[in-house]
Amino acid sequence: MIRLLTTSLLLMLTQVGQASTQIGSVAIYSDGTVKKLLQNNEDWALWEDQRKRQYKEAKYPHWPVLQYQKFPDIGDGYLQELVFGIPHRIKPIGDEASVTYELVKTSKGTTSKKYWRCSYDGQGSFKLGSKKYKTHNYDCARFTLKKDIYPHRKEQLRIKYSPTLELVVDRKLVDSKGKTKRIKLVQLLPPEKVTAKRIARTVYKLRNDN
Repeated sequence: MIRLLTTSLLLMLTQVGQASTQIGSVAIYSDGTVKKLLQNNEDWALWEDQRKRQYKEAKYPHWPVLQYQKFPDIGDGYLQELVFGIPHRIKPIGDEASVTYELVKTSKGTTSKKYWRCSYDGQGSFKLGSKKYKTHNYDCARFTLKKDIYPHRKEQLRIKYSPTLELVVDRKLVDSKGKTKRIKLVQLLPPEKVTAKRIARTVYKLRNDN
């Protein structure tokens, strides 16, 4: 399974070319979240936010966070592992219009099952500053099984992913009560332009405009 996933990811990276997001880059989002890219390989990327929380994110945009770690309390976090399904078969990597898969989440010694169904929603675009990027769009739902038979939707997720930046640039979440939360990428600073002053100015403007 791991070999298949890695092979598909390498194919995807070859198709889109070299990613323009470098180690040390900082992504700033519309809700004021700031994340710095610490590590990056063909399988996952490791980000750290302004509160020193680390997120290991799969290169598949429709996957949730693989691992979350809060420092300095190393016991505060979780790990998610694939136990069923072949999510890399979804377009444009594979040839399936939709995929269903199951993850097991482990946190503080307890485990829970997470079921996901994702559909490829075609191509779109996203404007960041003066640049326009092509996106792959996905429509996903997380659900639980009532009595192990009937699916019950817990949340709906719509994603715009830039293969060039290797980033989710637009994320809209609707929970089971209908509450909506949308987050967009508003600035991506390359390592040489990352300064505390520039980040603080951007976050201050975002919080005062909302």
